[in-house]
Amino acid sequence: MFWKVSFKQDLGTVIRTIGSFVVFGSFAVGAFYFSNFVTAYLLENVKIGLFLFHRFIGMLLFVFFVTINLGNMVVSFSTLYRTPEVQFLLTTPVSYLNIFVIKFLDNFFYSSGTLFMVGFSVLLGYGVYFELPWHFYLVMMFGVLVPFMFFAACVAVIVLLLLMKLASKINFRLLIAGIVLLYIGQVYLYFTVSSPVNLVREVMKYYPNVDMYFGSLDPMPLKILPNFWVSEIMYFYVTGNASAVVGYTVMLVMSTVGLFLFALAIADAYYYSTWIMSLSIKSLTMKTLQFKNRFFSFGSISSFSPHVEVLLKKEFWQFVREPIQWIHFIVMMGLLVIFLSSVSTLNIKLESTDLQAVVYLVVFIFNIFLINSLALRFAFPMVSLEGNAYWSMRSAPISATTVYWIKFFLVMTILGVLSIVIAFLSNIPYLFVHKITGDHPWIVEYIVPKYQVKILAYCSMIITPIVTVTLVSLNFGLGSVYANFIEKNPIRIASSQGATMTFLLSVVYLVLLLAVYYFPATMLFSADMKRQPINWSMLQIVVGVILIPSAFISVAAHIVGIRSLRRDF
Repeated sequence: MFWKVSFKQDLGTVIRTIGSFVVFGSFAVGAFYFSNFVTAYLLENVKIGLFLFHRFIGMLLFVFFVTINLGNMVVSFSTLYRTPEVQFLLTTPVSYLNIFVIKFLDNFFYSSGTLFMVGFSVLLGYGVYFELPWHFYLVMMFGVLVPFMFFAACVAVIVLLLLMKLASKINFRLLIAGIVLLYIGQVYLYFTVSSPVNLVREVMKYYPNVDMYFGSLDPMPLKILPNFWVSEIMYFYVTGNASAVVGYTVMLVMSTVGLFLFALAIADAYYYSTWIMSLSIKSLTMKTLQFKNRFFSFGSISSFSPHVEVLLKKEFWQFVREPIQWIHFIVMMGLLVIFLSSVSTLNIKLESTDLQAVVYLVVFIFNIFLINSLALRFAFPMVSLEGNAYWSMRSAPISATTVYWIKFFLVMTILGVLSIVIAFLSNIPYLFVHKITGDHPWIVEYIVPKYQVKILAYCSMIITPIVTVTLVSLNFGLGSVYANFIEKNPIRIASSQGATMTFLLSVVYLVLLLAVYYFPATMLFSADMKRQPINWSMLQIVVGVILIPSAFISVAAHIVGIRSLRRDF
């Protein structure tokens, strides 16, 4: 629960309670209208058809599934094997299986409250557009969305248990490398097999009859995935095929129940032995991180001032010594590389300027969303991860402001460079000549980007770092406001009430950014298609509308962040 009853009726508590209610309520309403608008726009203006629309939903659900899966795996590693609470519970007359179930369900429900709210708001906007009956919302929320998320969590904990079991026979670092390659490979394989570009091309051959069911275009391996079942349920709900809805819903629920029972069987056999094994892994990790005179160690000489040097080295080793941090970072970087490699070689030729603008805006906003996810995951918890050492830092001969800015510029440098690379790679198809395959493999066409499209690409490459500064500032500043020095798990910190509010505020900012950036995108693609002159005044207005609020948000976030860091309680 995000709203907690507090007996301290002070002004700060009241303001935070009201603020939480306003933020969550506003976001729920905004998610409803945004979902309704996007559905109407894609089906009525862009006219992509019901089949393509629901296949794109399926692809988004796959990304959603992988995100839930990775998050639950990393969090479960900490809560099942690293927390002192588990050590205490293992000394009590409670079965190992009960301890496993308690911690597993705690992880799932802790991280699912916001997703339920967002999911219901999005489904409400979707259902209102199609005028679906009341039972649609009950079936989708409790018969589809909850089992879908629980399915992902069960897969995560099964993989984790097997991984920890293999750790007794195989080097732990090799196992981590293997699991990273496995996830990267499955994402790459999924989008290679599904090929949204080819899917659009094949369906658009039948334009304007794009509402038909093109099930023959679906590759067989994708039909066994739960995200495909969910997209089919939504499609057949809209088209009125009740028997198909019931069939896919029963398949999803029964598969989830079976997978949960399978997870319980594996936990009953392996949980305690893998927990014993985790002690040796922890001991090995501690030995390898003992003080040595190596790269960026505290014994090496650097050109930084003493205060800056010790803080930078502390941040570096604080990140490296925690497997949860660098494992999650490597996995996210791997998935990001796959996405960028796909986008940088995007070969698609569309005749509709609206569809061209939609494709470009989807890639653009997804880039920003990835950066925001990294900022929420790594920038928001930075102050909280000081733990009890925060009070030593406060008593040290260094100002809290200096500590704040060193931490901020460290994460800002990394994400800023990353944002520039993302912006450049994602705009390669709009900057350089590239070739596409025609209706037959032996037909090759060369696409030369026009001047108008290049202008749009340059604008995106300028705006992306500006937006990155804003998002990192917002996440880092509010991470200081909602600092939790008791919680040691960075992922749980990034899933807390304060992190959720920060994420919702970031999403509102991204939606407004998308709404503003829609006008120059459509204008420049239309100018390219119709050979019209560019309206430079619109571009200037758009840049100003983005730059001024972004600067205001950044400054406000830093003011409240620095002020909160100076607190003594």
